[in-house]
Amino acid sequence: MSLCLAAGNPQEGMDLKQIFFIAQELKKKKTRFFILTSPGSDLYNQAKLWGFPVIGYKLDGSSRWLSTWKLCRLMKKNRISLIHFFDELALNSGVKASQKAGTAVRVASARSDFLKKVPANYLKSLDSLICSSEEVKKFLLKNNLSVAGIEVIPPGIDFSRYQDRQKKNWLSKELGFSADGVVVGLITPLDDLKTLRSYFEAFRLLEKQAPKVKIVILGQGELHLEQLRHEFPVEMSNLYFYLGFLEKREEIFSSLDLFIFGAFSLPEDYLLEAMVWKVPIIGVMAAGRSDLLIHRETGYLVPPNDPAALAQAVIKLYLDRALSLELSEQAYNLVFNKHSGEAMAQKMVDFYEFLALQ
Repeated sequence: MSLCLAAGNPQEGMDLKQIFFIAQELKKKKTRFFILTSPGSDLYNQAKLWGFPVIGYKLDGSSRWLSTWKLCRLMKKNRISLIHFFDELALNSGVKASQKAGTAVRVASARSDFLKKVPANYLKSLDSLICSSEEVKKFLLKNNLSVAGIEVIPPGIDFSRYQDRQKKNWLSKELGFSADGVVVGLITPLDDLKTLRSYFEAFRLLEKQAPKVKIVILGQGELHLEQLRHEFPVEMSNLYFYLGFLEKREEIFSSLDLFIFGAFSLPEDYLLEAMVWKVPIIGVMAAGRSDLLIHRETGYLVPPNDPAALAQAVIKLYLDRALSLELSEQAYNLVFNKHSGEAMAQKMVDFYEFLALQ
């Protein structure tokens, strides 16, 4: 199998690393491949630096006759049997050329805005789209795509970002907590007042039973604080709000002692972030709602709208440090084995091999 990884000019660091993780896996398996990208792009320069085989060809989204003819010759010369288009520029530039060159398998990475940038007839020529999440897959399926298949392969986490990183106390300093305080972060939809009332009842219990525990609501959505004040007293000595948390996401997650994942409908990225920082997690959901959170294995689950159960779970993990450490270590191992960049690359190459055998 001779394989081509094609990308116009990926700007996001994770897009570059995804391609390099796949290239490393292909190199390890001694699969013949090369990276096709625009000369002078970050991908081109870094691929050269890493010693990966790379061919420079301007992939600017053009499908003009001369450009298609040249690219077709290049593909035939290198006997490409499978091509993966990583962005719309590469797909729009190369799909016709790959058809004329007789490339057996064509796949493309797809995002939620993919349909606006790619002609429908190009999609019909693909053997598969590769999505980063089930949410993107559902979005694409709603649009009745004429494509042979859709595979979900998450992009993978670059664990090198977290190596040799010590836990920070940034959030404690920001909010003026004492050194012996226990910082618990909660992410939940803020426009759900019924759920918030349930959380505040739990925090009132914690205020009495565990005064060192400080609750920081990170939340997403619009906070109807005035309306909430009319229905439930929110002035508590252990309750704080930090609503612009996305801008300081890394600093905040690395500062937490416990993390409450407040609704199964929230993006699992928040779970992954807490897990790679080895923060013990309490999930407010029924068992089986998440493949990541397994009760008493990778987290601690409590039922929704049960303030007493949530308060007791926080106290248990606060007091039982051995259990907290066990849960956070097992969660980290799960994420590393299933969601690392290396794991993504293995899944991707296995999928290439599966398609090549069809």
